[in-house]
Amino acid sequence: MTKRTQKKTPADKEWADLQRDLETLGEQLGSLSDHTATLGKTVVANLDAQYKDVKKRATTYRRVKEAELNAAHQAALQQVTETQNTLTDAGAKSAAMAKDTARQVWERSEPLRQGAQEVGHGLVRAWSEIAASFGKAAEKIQTDKVNGEPDHKAS
Repeated sequence: MTKRTQKKTPADKEWADLQRDLETLGEQLGSLSDHTATLGKTVVANLDAQYKDVKKRATTYRRVKEAELNAAHQAALQQVTETQNTLTDAGAKSAAMAKDTARQVWERSEPLRQGAQEVGHGLVRAWSEIAASFGKAAEKIQTDKVNGEPDHKAS
């Protein structure tokens, strides 16, 4: 079997020390009842010193954990900022590509628009000529009727 080696963070070390100190404090409290008369003020002073040390270690542990959480929070904020910047850049590139593609489509369709315009002008001319021809034919029929000429019927 291989043993796994685990890295201990300063916070883990502090926690282990805190647990050890609490066990020591518990043992001292247990023996305090047996030796109350003998130890008196010395035990109380030692107990007070141990309590202050435990309190100091607990405060240190809390600060270390807060620092780790703040570091994780800052890393998360930085990652969010980087992701947002990446998405903004991607959006700008996408918009630029869409604009460029639209411009290319517009430029490629220019010959079609020119051809359609020419066809449209040709149709307008043709309809104008047809309308003029109908107008002339109508005038001729009108003048023929006025002059008394017989209608020309197709046989």
